[in-house]
Amino acid sequence: MTSPLTHDSRGAVDIRARPVIRRMLVSASATAVLQGVSNVMGFALSVLLARFLGSGDYGRYALAFAWSNFLMIPAILGLDRFLVRGIAVCEVQETWSLARGLLRRANQLVLLTSSTIAVCGIIVAAAWLSPSFRGPFAVAMLLIPITTLTLLRQGAMQAFGRVVRGQLPEFLIRPLLIIVGVVALKFLTPGALTPVTALGANLAGVTVACIVGAVLLRQALPAVLRAVRPEFITGEWLRASLPMMLISGVWMANGYVAILAVGTLDGSRAAGVYSVVQKGAELIVVLLYATNMPLAPAIARMHARGDRDGLEHTTERMARATLVVSVPIAAAFIAFPGIYLSLFGTGFRTGSTALMIVAVGQLINAAAGPSGNVLMMTSHERVAVRGVAAGLLANIVLAIVLVPPFGVTGGAIAFTSSLVLWNVVLVVLARRLVGVNVTAFRRFALASAAQASS
Repeated sequence: MTSPLTHDSRGAVDIRARPVIRRMLVSASATAVLQGVSNVMGFALSVLLARFLGSGDYGRYALAFAWSNFLMIPAILGLDRFLVRGIAVCEVQETWSLARGLLRRANQLVLLTSSTIAVCGIIVAAAWLSPSFRGPFAVAMLLIPITTLTLLRQGAMQAFGRVVRGQLPEFLIRPLLIIVGVVALKFLTPGALTPVTALGANLAGVTVACIVGAVLLRQALPAVLRAVRPEFITGEWLRASLPMMLISGVWMANGYVAILAVGTLDGSRAAGVYSVVQKGAELIVVLLYATNMPLAPAIARMHARGDRDGLEHTTERMARATLVVSVPIAAAFIAFPGIYLSLFGTGFRTGSTALMIVAVGQLINAAAGPSGNVLMMTSHERVAVRGVAAGLLANIVLAIVLVPPFGVTGGAIAFTSSLVLWNVVLVVLARRLVGVNVTAFRRFALASAAQASS
């Protein structure tokens, strides 16, 4: 089978490849825009809930939601990531029976594990949790099976080349429906908006997104896939997917450790404040997050061609662009944290110091560039997870030590320390293993190296 990306004798891309490249660029740009719109709606939802519920009830909502997202890591078994690779390989090799078997088995396994985790969570809520947190936690557990199945459909759509359509349910339909539901609860039925009903609105939005995703996936399935009998190599699939679960799990877990530690050790009100601080921190690196998907294949292609200079130049440009966007946002948070926190209500002003600390950490994160992306796209993902795991361990230990005496500020110190640690480790690893400096200061590093050698 010949590749559609052919080259002439001079190494230039053949004209037949141009439509393929154009489609890839359009898809990448649309993905970045879609993620940006999703981030804006997520931020708006946080502001509305914080103002409508107050810091205490919002804290219970945020803490239950964080537990739900945290438990989705083992529930999905890494199969959402593995579907992207597994189905693509089956398509190239035309082993359609295995592709159909993979789709069916992935759904069966994830439905089993996610339902088991959800049921266990509800039992824990009924037996051990306080009455004020029991309801929100139980409803949050119901989110796990529906959301994991939605993510499976998103991974399958990406594998079939429907990247943007595959993300529509999760990134656009779900947040839009949740905002509509929350506003309706607040204004159409006075007193109906509580942490439980807010999570119920989430559940309704995710359910609709899952149904839409299933319809879109059915439309995207090749006709040949529907005609074959499924074949299964479950053990081999799990051996490949579980390391992916570990890699993505460590990345995701680090974002939830601080809020879980703050909520557990300092109460739901503190969890609400820290959740708002974390939302602000995410705005600082919004460009870094939005461009990760279109940047990843570019890194992989340059590495495959052995174009180390191009890879270093591209990552430096991306890191510098991210830093340029991040600096004014971080500076505003550091200089005027109260303005941002006042959007959520007076009860959130206690997070000023925490916001300033996390802003500094995210600024360093932006300056470090896409170091993790570079390692993942150059087949060094197992080494990358060690660096992030070191940051996760530091986050856990520091949160346990610092949250009891310092509350939300202690959680911010723990998270920022872990963020700086893993960025330093990943930047060093990218330099040693890939041979590139991925930071925004490559030219400064080159000048320093030249001065040292002279």
